[in-house]
Amino acid sequence: MTITGCGGAAPASPSAAAGTRSNRAPITVKVMTFNIQHGIDAKGRYNLQRAIDVVARVQPDIVGLQEVTRNHPSYVCDDQPDRIAAGLKTATGQNWVVAYQQEWFTPDTSCQASGRGSGPETEGLVLLTRRTMSAPAFMPLTDSRIGLQTTVADAYALPVLVTHLTSGSSAGTTRAQQIDRLVAWARGFGEPRVLMGDFNAGPDGPELQPLFSGYRDAWTDALQMGRAIGTGNSKGSSRVDYIFYAAGGALTLESAEVVDTAAAGVQASDHLPILATFTVR
Repeated sequence: MTITGCGGAAPASPSAAAGTRSNRAPITVKVMTFNIQHGIDAKGRYNLQRAIDVVARVQPDIVGLQEVTRNHPSYVCDDQPDRIAAGLKTATGQNWVVAYQQEWFTPDTSCQASGRGSGPETEGLVLLTRRTMSAPAFMPLTDSRIGLQTTVADAYALPVLVTHLTSGSSAGTTRAQQIDRLVAWARGFGEPRVLMGDFNAGPDGPELQPLFSGYRDAWTDALQMGRAIGTGNSKGSSRVDYIFYAAGGALTLESAEVVDTAAAGVQASDHLPILATFTVR
């Protein structure tokens, strides 16, 4: 099932249930961010199944994917969001709900003209869950980027957001503008909340400092607790993918991991996924 994102202001935070949360059982939620590089593996081949295999093996409760395409002739015109959801259902026996929102499109309709696509070529973000999620919302950012948000309804309506910021060493000012708008928008969803994605900057990047000052960094916290698996680097020797969280008294980090996607064969992408396990109350 594919849900298309909708724009508009952030909904009110789920405060109505706050008074009863302390009397309800805590829930464990595994959150993952993964730039799948359009399904291209480490050998430069289009191999979307490798990304599907990684998610199926890890089985996060909710995953944010970047660089996901539809109707792209270079990637056999696949509707990647639907193919990923269907592949996960086959691999896990569970239903996965997918929300896709395009960031950009081109006038190329060659896939549709050949009968293998449904419209122009697009690339965007995905939120994918084996739990229950609300209808998504998105926020346009500068440089054709977006933030995509949903709430995990059966995890005390935990708000989860994903983004993919502009790449390049000279794009720091653009990323700073994107982060300013993203942070202001995310604040409207209340706490606790999770903000994750490919931020295309290292931890020392000045544009990321509003995130480090306003959120906790799952990897750093897990490392300090002795509950981190992996090197922390998600793209070669760089750390550019993050899971940030605002605990709000109801979210506890249990562990974090940089997932080795080459464990069962060739690496699935030029990025490694980041996984964080939380307890929600």
